[in-house]
Amino acid sequence: MNHIPTLVVAIGLTISTSAWAHAASKRAINLRPDAPQCTMPKAKLPKLGVDIAYDMPKVIKADFNGDGWCDYVLAVPYPLNSKMNSYDLNEMMALGQANGWKPVFNGKKGYEFMDEGFTNEPWPRVRVDLTDIRMVFPEQQGAPFVLGLYAGGSDDGKRDMGNGCQQYETVYRWDDSRGTFKKSDDATRAAVLKYFYSVIENPCSARK
Repeated sequence: MNHIPTLVVAIGLTISTSAWAHAASKRAINLRPDAPQCTMPKAKLPKLGVDIAYDMPKVIKADFNGDGWCDYVLAVPYPLNSKMNSYDLNEMMALGQANGWKPVFNGKKGYEFMDEGFTNEPWPRVRVDLTDIRMVFPEQQGAPFVLGLYAGGSDDGKRDMGNGCQQYETVYRWDDSRGTFKKSDDATRAAVLKYFYSVIENPCSARK
């Protein structure tokens, strides 16, 4: 079996829901300082819909849904003009498993997913840019938090903080029930970004 190490250091955090949602209790999320490895399926890589020669995608092999198997992504930038190709997530990504690969959206096509009433917010379906993401992983097995996913939302991706410095703005996590990413609630988002910029990377305000 081939084991693929992840590229990101993880952190530990405590989310106070009372601070954001006026709840009395606290919800602890323990994240590990060393990113876990995932196992590549022995099957051939899946044939996805991305035009590799034209789009020159970024290849990502990482465990997005937290099952221990490496998933496979051909990441392309968000299309900013008509010369850039636009893809549904199922054309860009497949999930690894013991017997090979399975599609996202729990086997549905992108339009079927949309027809069932699942909008691009908070479940991104089309034009999902994963080219500039970072991930932090829970201490126990589970899906990582994904920073920097961009799907066209006003608060997606990164925010310009001035002087050419940008910071991650959104946090997503895999939703097994829908077979795609789901934008995290405000409390989780605020806590993950706060700790990311206090432990893993300096915020723009601390950079010279």
